[in-house]
Amino acid sequence: MLKAMVPSADILGAVSVASFPRNTYANYARLIDTADIVLSHTIHDQYPVEWLRTSNLKVLCGDRLHLIPNLYFLGYTPDMVYLHADGSRHVVQGPMTDYHLASVIYAYQQGRSPDRAAALFSDDAFFQQNYAGAAEQSLIELTRREAHLDIRMVDYVAEHYKHRRLFHTLNHPTAHLLSVLADRILTHLGIAHYDMREVIQEDPLSDIVKAPHPAVHRMLGLTFDNPPVDRSYSLKSNLTPDLHSLRYYTSVELVEAYYAVYQRHREVIMAYQTQISA
Repeated sequence: MLKAMVPSADILGAVSVASFPRNTYANYARLIDTADIVLSHTIHDQYPVEWLRTSNLKVLCGDRLHLIPNLYFLGYTPDMVYLHADGSRHVVQGPMTDYHLASVIYAYQQGRSPDRAAALFSDDAFFQQNYAGAAEQSLIELTRREAHLDIRMVDYVAEHYKHRRLFHTLNHPTAHLLSVLADRILTHLGIAHYDMREVIQEDPLSDIVKAPHPAVHRMLGLTFDNPPVDRSYSLKSNLTPDLHSLRYYTSVELVEAYYAVYQRHREVIMAYQTQISA
């Protein structure tokens, strides 16, 4: 996206925090040392690859380093969670890979049928009781995360989230929101660029698209259209996600897929604390 906005720019590459332990400095020294501008999310001092920690990048890169927001919003999907078990969030992967829905886990633990579990998605009282403050708390958390940054996005999210879909999952922004972020980055850097904010473009983080539940749509007063299906991965015969096969799920089909996975990991699922009060 940055390349499209500044065609003359030479984008040298990226270092993924998810590629630990391969993301050593030895593997990326040329990339980092030759870059005129280095963009990074804030990376805490407990991250196992020391050179990627923000405190060390500041020393390594000096004023070439610019910290950008790590976009996050729970408002649309307040029941979306990671399962952290045995020290890993990858221990149970369902149709949405690491993403799970606490409402579905709760229904499974209660022995509800897939139909009754899916009915929770439209239960206004259930979501009001358990998630009424999720959107506001997300904005407070994003404000906290951005407090030390020169480039901020919480104002845009707060102003527009009710009227335009800005996230596919809790931390996968839409192409539009990414283009707004890119515009703000380039403006901060003083680099002339094309305005791509309203241009239809490839959506790089849209493999998994979780629509707001009907109850959430009503609770937040969202005005954009809410699709009746979600998009994610098919399950292979061994009930793991097929990362090469996307499909659409109705609410009941999505619950059925999760239930099939949870039957194979029943001990982990039954021990999970959903923090839901019925």
